[in-house]
Amino acid sequence: MHDLFPSGNGRPRGAGSASRAGGTLSALLVDPSAVASVPVQQLPALLTEVASAQSRLAAVEGALAARLLAGDAPRAEPERLLAADEAAERLGVTKDWLRRRRSLPFVVKLSEGVVRYSAAGITRYIAARCRP
Repeated sequence: MHDLFPSGNGRPRGAGSASRAGGTLSALLVDPSAVASVPVQQLPALLTEVASAQSRLAAVEGALAARLLAGDAPRAEPERLLAADEAAERLGVTKDWLRRRRSLPFVVKLSEGVVRYSAAGITRYIAARCRP
């Protein structure tokens, strides 16, 4: 398989040998018009290679986005469970409003009738909604 993530000049490895290599993916990345000269019997293998490269790129894209979001997030605060009045105060809502919304991502149900609220979860929740 061809390396789409070369080190060095930023061009795919093997790109300089595009005319000698024929229909390699790295050659086609340098000169997409060379697709016209690729033998038909090589097309299925190239399409498979493109799909594989797209999967790897999607994984890299996801990791980069997660890293960017994590780097933008507030510093992690130690986990602390809050009572309804503390959580409501942090959110600027009433305790009743908070109690009616049991599906919020920071709700921690300890047992039947005993609910607390994750301080770190509330911080993440607020940060996610303050982004433009």
